[in-house]
Amino acid sequence: MLTRRSALAVGAATLLASGVFRQGLGLLTIAITARLLTPEDFGIIAYFLIATALLEMFQRQIGMVLIRLDNVTPEHLHTVFSFQIIFGLIAAVLFWAAQPLVALMRIPALTELMPVMSAMSLVVAIKSPRFLLFERGLRFGFAAGEETFSRIVYAVIAIGLSWYWRDYWAIVVATFAGQAMRGVWTFSIAPMLPKLSLSRWRDSLSFSSWSIGAQLAQFLYSSAPQLIIGSTLGLADAGLFRIGTRLVNVVTHQLFTPLLRVVYPGLADLSRKTDQGREGFRKINAGFLAILLPCSVGFALVSVDVIWMFMGYTWVAAAPVIWVLAPLYALSALQANVRSAAYIQGSTPLLFYRNTILLIIVCVVMSIGVQYGFTGALAAAGVAELTALVATLILARRFGNGGFFEPLIVGWRSFVSCAVMTVVVIATNYLLRDMLQMAYTPGIVLLKTAAGVISYTTTHIALWAMTGRPDGFETMVFSLLGKLRNHLRDRKA
Repeated sequence: MLTRRSALAVGAATLLASGVFRQGLGLLTIAITARLLTPEDFGIIAYFLIATALLEMFQRQIGMVLIRLDNVTPEHLHTVFSFQIIFGLIAAVLFWAAQPLVALMRIPALTELMPVMSAMSLVVAIKSPRFLLFERGLRFGFAAGEETFSRIVYAVIAIGLSWYWRDYWAIVVATFAGQAMRGVWTFSIAPMLPKLSLSRWRDSLSFSSWSIGAQLAQFLYSSAPQLIIGSTLGLADAGLFRIGTRLVNVVTHQLFTPLLRVVYPGLADLSRKTDQGREGFRKINAGFLAILLPCSVGFALVSVDVIWMFMGYTWVAAAPVIWVLAPLYALSALQANVRSAAYIQGSTPLLFYRNTILLIIVCVVMSIGVQYGFTGALAAAGVAELTALVATLILARRFGNGGFFEPLIVGWRSFVSCAVMTVVVIATNYLLRDMLQMAYTPGIVLLKTAAGVISYTTTHIALWAMTGRPDGFETMVFSLLGKLRNHLRDRKA
């Protein structure tokens, strides 16, 4: 049997490996579809994918109570499944009824997508609640399989249909197929014969209603920049912003979202069985920063090269989106950790109030920013992310052991290492272009990436050694490497 720490480490490594594979596949999909579709197509796709993500968020929150409960019974599973179907039907009706309102936007493509969203509401709802018990038991391999296979289905269909149709419907059909694959996967791995029952509605609704409200407010404030840019600056700018944020999400949110599936069950298990929840919260903050900060900053440093080579000159205008938002999105990983701690303590009303206030602030800031064009909108989006970070630090004081800046201070070695990495990569860029007279080539990108990885890793390890090798993220990494080495040695013997 794995210890809790080992189970979490193995789960995180499994989901991280799956995430790296899906990131590479996601970048390949973006690179190909961006050459086949137009910025206007991606502007329409942005609205569609925001609505789909909203449906996923609702359904995910309904089942989250199964991880928090001390004892899960079959009645709880049936109740969660019933709520999934009820919310799916309600959403389907709302999307269908919203067609006249969407028509007022005078974007015919969005009106045509409303019936599709009604069908999508039902597809997203049909998943096995029993599948979440694997996460509750700290077994994350099946979750990695769900994410990986659905992404493969999406990528194959999106690329194939984009080449054949050359319009946004390719992404629509691919998204639909990917969601259907998720449902098939959950029922094949965790089969159950669901029945409609609301016998445990109090346990489910009391938690889910506040968590759904909190997540809805967070979803709206994170989606508000995209929606406001699309409605005021047009579909082309919305498409550029979508591509920029999509690339940022590939290397930040899509990396830490799988890791979050480890954090919440892990903290919940730790809180149920020990009194070390606060220390666990602190270490997870440091771990998130150690992984996500260099990925986001490093990607921002090579973003122009990557966009020029793989997507073409048309999309280079999306690079400033990455420069501004990539580091801020990495820091927003702290928000995910705070949300998990709030779920465990039952502080979901506090999350709801915080996210609602942020939604109001973001709408006001973005409304001012778009008055100054795309540059103003991008600056406003950066201010919105900084505001969300400040709100996260305020809320984090309830769950940590230190002061206001503690969630950031615990990762100080990561910040210093990123600063060194930035200097090294910029210097490498100038040296290579002066010496080799090359620009935007895979060779330069690989050399800059290698310089960044080496400088960040060596600086991080050196700082850890200089401070007496404290128990932290580096300790866990070296412990896992030692166990892997011993395992390989035993196999050879």
